[in-house]
Amino acid sequence: MTIIYAAATLPVNPPGATPIITQDQLWAGLERKRGEPQLFIPVIDTCVVLENDGETVLREVKFKDGMGGGQVVAPTVQERITHIKPITSTAGSGLETFATVGSASRVLNIVSTGEKESDLYLTFTFEWDHPEIEAGSEVAAAKQKGYQTMAPRGVSGTLAQIRKMVAEGQL
Repeated sequence: MTIIYAAATLPVNPPGATPIITQDQLWAGLERKRGEPQLFIPVIDTCVVLENDGETVLREVKFKDGMGGGQVVAPTVQERITHIKPITSTAGSGLETFATVGSASRVLNIVSTGEKESDLYLTFTFEWDHPEIEAGSEVAAAKQKGYQTMAPRGVSGTLAQIRKMVAEGQL
């Protein structure tokens, strides 16, 4: 089994960003992303929430054909998402895990803080299961490079959508 990794971290509120996103607004945006990922991720066409117990969601997403340079996992996948928000609006860290049903693929969305209370960061980590790719091969290296190029765009796109929702009073 070959797992290909990628990760990216960006500040939620870099210098000059407006409006400023609070930790509560960030979590509200991430909660919305669980049920409406197509608003945040251009390669997702549709999403149907199959189960939702408040902390864990089982959803089925369909990817658009030909987007993102080929299929990341499959045309349609089920994902189980666990959303563990910070204890308080200033507690710092929180985590979402996205596990693809029937695969070892996994995504983590991590909210963290820095030295100052105002420092807020969003990290996405990706673990893509590719049993068809030989570990250490040129194909694996090329796939990892592509995923690593995609990772910061995923974080920045999510933050841009959340910032837009905050500006429009949706969060």
